[in-house]
Amino acid sequence: MREHLIQFLGWLKEHELAGTWADVSGFLIAIIGFWATLVNVRKSKKAAVAAQEAAQATRDSIRLFDIIVDFSTAIAVLEEIKRAHRETGVSETLPERYSAIRKQLIILKGSSVSLSDDHLAVIQNAIANLSTMEDHIERALATKAPFPVAKYNSLISRDIDKLVDVFTYLKANQEGYDEPS
Repeated sequence: MREHLIQFLGWLKEHELAGTWADVSGFLIAIIGFWATLVNVRKSKKAAVAAQEAAQATRDSIRLFDIIVDFSTAIAVLEEIKRAHRETGVSETLPERYSAIRKQLIILKGSSVSLSDDHLAVIQNAIANLSTMEDHIERALATKAPFPVAKYNSLISRDIDKLVDVFTYLKANQEGYDEPS
């Protein structure tokens, strides 16, 4: 076999075809290499796009999880406010709590999670109720006037129930991240 290869290479050299053969084979190798490069570039681009989409989905999932945690915390704080009403009626710390929970609800309302208009209205209504209650508590503290605990706890309970509905919607859609209906 080795002798045949040596004879073939000798024949190419005698007829001055060795350079031409090398040029043609080099050209073919270059074309095949270029084609392989294009295929790999296309695969790399698809992989990069898939990675980018996966990263965005992960960010969205984390954002939704954070919002679910914030909703849960807001509901717990509202329950604490109801308990504080029952225990102390009006106290110096209540306006501060009302203000903090109102700010948290405003942030949740402005979050980038898609909520229906009804869900946004629930949050806005809770914000408005808390603002009104905070003003009444401030006046009750200043004037030592009686504070209608049962009325305010009823309003807070209603807001909690509606916020729990939004919370439940978010948890149900945590996997699918669907648009609201």
